[in-house]
Amino acid sequence: MTSLGKFIGFLFLTTIFAFYSPMFVHLNCHSHYSLLAGADTLSDLVQAAAASQCRALAMTDTNALYGAVEFYRQAQSAGIHPIFGTEITCSNDRAVILAKDMAGFGEVCRVITDRQLHKNFSLVDRLKQCSNHVIIMASCRKMIHAIARERGGLDIYGELIRWPSTSWKPAQDMIRFARSKGIPVVATNRVFFVQQKDWQVHKLLSAIRTTTTIECPPPSAIVSEEAWMKPPHEMARLFSDIPQAIIHAGKIAEQCNVSLPLGEVLFPPFDLPSGENSPSYLSKLARQGINRLYRKPSQTVMRRLNYELKVINDLDFASYFLIVWDIIRESKARGIPTVGRGSAANSLVCRLLGITAVDPIKHNLYFERFLNPERKDYPDIDIDFPWNRRDEMIDYVFEKYGRENVALISAHIHLKGRSVLREVGKAMGIPIPEIDHLVKRLPHSADLFNLEEVRETIPECRGLPLADEPYRTMIALGKRIHGFPRHVSIHCGGIVICPFPITDRIPLQKTPKGFAVTQYDMYPVEDMGLLKIDLLAQKGLAVLADTVSDVAEHYGTQIDFSRIDPTQDEQTVELVRTGKTIGCFYIESPGMRNLLKKLGVATFEMLTAASSIIRPGVADSGMMKAFIDRHNGREAVTYLHPRLEEILHETFGVMIYQEDVIKVAHAIAGMSLGEADSLRKCMSKKRDWEDMNNYRERFLSGASQNGVPPKIAGEIWRQIESFAGYAFCKAHSASFAIISYQTAYLRAHYPAEFMAAVLSNRGGFYDACGYVEEARRMGLAILLPHVNHS
Repeated sequence: MTSLGKFIGFLFLTTIFAFYSPMFVHLNCHSHYSLLAGADTLSDLVQAAAASQCRALAMTDTNALYGAVEFYRQAQSAGIHPIFGTEITCSNDRAVILAKDMAGFGEVCRVITDRQLHKNFSLVDRLKQCSNHVIIMASCRKMIHAIARERGGLDIYGELIRWPSTSWKPAQDMIRFARSKGIPVVATNRVFFVQQKDWQVHKLLSAIRTTTTIECPPPSAIVSEEAWMKPPHEMARLFSDIPQAIIHAGKIAEQCNVSLPLGEVLFPPFDLPSGENSPSYLSKLARQGINRLYRKPSQTVMRRLNYELKVINDLDFASYFLIVWDIIRESKARGIPTVGRGSAANSLVCRLLGITAVDPIKHNLYFERFLNPERKDYPDIDIDFPWNRRDEMIDYVFEKYGRENVALISAHIHLKGRSVLREVGKAMGIPIPEIDHLVKRLPHSADLFNLEEVRETIPECRGLPLADEPYRTMIALGKRIHGFPRHVSIHCGGIVICPFPITDRIPLQKTPKGFAVTQYDMYPVEDMGLLKIDLLAQKGLAVLADTVSDVAEHYGTQIDFSRIDPTQDEQTVELVRTGKTIGCFYIESPGMRNLLKKLGVATFEMLTAASSIIRPGVADSGMMKAFIDRHNGREAVTYLHPRLEEILHETFGVMIYQEDVIKVAHAIAGMSLGEADSLRKCMSKKRDWEDMNNYRERFLSGASQNGVPPKIAGEIWRQIESFAGYAFCKAHSASFAIISYQTAYLRAHYPAEFMAAVLSNRGGFYDACGYVEEARRMGLAILLPHVNHS
C-alpha cells in the first residue's frame, strides 16, 4: 500500500472512531460490590466514566444490587445517566440483565433473589420468564437461542467481548450466529477495574475469595487484564469492523430509564377501626395514655402532646407509630416484656402509647432529638425483647404483613483494620507467624492510613517494621482495598416492612448462616422509603421475666413495676450506691461498679449520667473525671457562659449527652431545635466537612448576634465539635437506667430467683463461674442438677 493509501486508511478509521465513540456506553461494569472481584469503588467507576465523557454507565455487579442507591446518587452527582442491572452467573453460564424502567428494576431484583435463594436455579429457564421490561445480553449462543425461542428476540442481544490477550473466536462465532438469527449484537468490555494496572488488585481480591495466593489463583476465578474501563474511542477501534455493536450500546442506554423513588414514605396498610384514619386514631390512643399516666395533665404536657402530634402528622408518620404500637401491644398480650429505647424515649407520644417508659417532660428530653421537623428522616424506634422470645415477635410481623412483604435487613462486613492486613498477608503467601508479628501488635481498630502515628504513640507498636518487606507491600495493598465489602451478614435487629412484595425494590440473599436478608443494608433501605424497625434481643429483659415468674411461683407475689418505683426503695438504692450490682443490666462490669461507688449513685438522674459517662469516648476525653470531681466537690463547677448554667447545671457544667449539643446550640447560637439536631447529626458518625464548616459559621455568627464574645463562642464550639461524635443519647441512657434499677430491685429482694435467672439466661458480662461465685458470696447455696427440680 502506498503512503497515500495508508494515510487515507488512517483518516477513514479516525473518522469512524470519532463518529461512533460518543455512542458507546459501558453496559457491563463491576464495582467492589462484586464481592472480592471488582477492584474499584462505585465512585471510582463513575468518575472514570465522567472523565471519558461517557454520558451513561451501567452497573452490573455479580448476582447483586448492593450498591444501587449509592450508584444512583454518585451518577447523578457526576452528570452520568445511571443504568441498573446485574451479571447473573450459574455454573458456567452468565448473562447480563438491564432494567428499562422500575418494573424492570423489580424484575432484576427478583432474578437476583431466585439466583441467591434457590439451589436448583436454572439461568436459562429463569431468563425465559423475564418480561420485556428488561434487556438481556449473553455471550452464549445456545442460551440466546433458547431464550429467544421462548420469549421472542425482542430486547435480547449477543454480547461481544474482545480482549486482545484472549481468543476472539467466541465473538466472531457470536457475530455469525446473530446474523443468521436476526439477533442484534452489542459491545462490552466486562469491566472489573478502572485502569489496567488494577488487575493486580483484582487478583488479590480473587485470591482472598478463593483462599489461594496472588501468584496462582484459579484461572476461572480471574478475568483478563484487559477487563478495564477502556475509553469509548478504544472500544470503537476494537469493534471498527462491526460498528453496529457500538451503536447498539448507545441505543440500549437510551432505553434504560430508571429513576429510584428516593425520599418516598411507603408504609404498609394498617387495620384501623371504622371511621378512623391514622392521624385521628393516633391522637385517640395518645389522649387515652394521657388520662392513664397523668390524670390531671398540666398545660406543659398538653402543649407538648399537641406539638408532637402536629409534627408527626405534618411528616406523615402516624402510620409508623401505629405499627410500632401494635407490635408492643401484641408483645404485652403474649406476656413478653418489652421496652422501646434509643431516641424514641424523647417522645411523649411514644410514652403515652406504651412504647417507651421514660417521662420526657420530667427528664427534660427534647422531641427534636427523636423527630426533627426540619428534616424528613424516618423515626428510629429500637424495641427490646427477651433474647429467647424475640423470634416470636418477628414471626408475628411476618404473618401480619405477609411473608413476601417483610425481610430481615443485612449488615455489610468490610475489610478493615487488622483483618484486611491478615487477609492480604495470606493472599501474598506470607507465613502466619510473620503476619502475626505485625498484626497482633496493632490495636483492633488500627488506622492503616496513620500507622506511623500508631507506632509512635502506642508502646506495644514501637519498633514495628512498617518499611520492611513484605510488610510494606502488605500495608500498601491493605490500604488499597480498605473498606471494601467482604460478605453479607445479618443486622442485629433490623426488619423491613413493605406495602408490596419486597423484591419489587430489594433483592434478597442468604447469609452464611442461612438467613434470608435484604441485599441493601439499613441506610439504602431507608433511602428507598421503606419502613425499618429494630426488634432487638436483650438478656436483661429475659432475666426480669424469669425472676418475676419464679417469684410468683415460689411466693405467690405478683411483681408489677408499673406500681413499684425501685428508685424509692432503700435496699435497691443502697445496692446500686455501693456497686453490688453483678447480674444487673448494664451496671455489672467492674468499670461501672467502680463508677457507681465513686459517684455514690443514689438517684435515677445520677444513674442515667453514669450510664453515659462510662462510655469510652467520654471517659477518654477527661469529661468523666471532670464530672466525678465536680460531683464530689473536688473541682469547682464553672460555666463558659452564664447561659450554660441553666442548661448544664444537672451535669455540673459538663456536656455528657447528645441532647446537650442541641441545648447549647439553641441557647448560645439561637439555632432552632431542629437545626441544632441537624448539627448534632452532622457531627456524629460520618462527617461532611463542608457541612461542618457551614454549621461552624452559623454557630459563631449566631453566638455573636446573641452577644457571646468570639473567644468564648470559639471555645464552646471546640468542645461541641470534639464531644458530639461520641456522645450518648440521654433518652437511651434513661431507658437503660430503668431496667438497671428494676434488675437491682429483684437482686435486692429476691436474690436466689434473680441469680438463678441470670445463670439460666447465660449471664451477661461474666461467665457462669463468675456468677456462681457471686451467688456464693451472697450466701446462696448452689445445688447440683436434679432430674426433677432443675
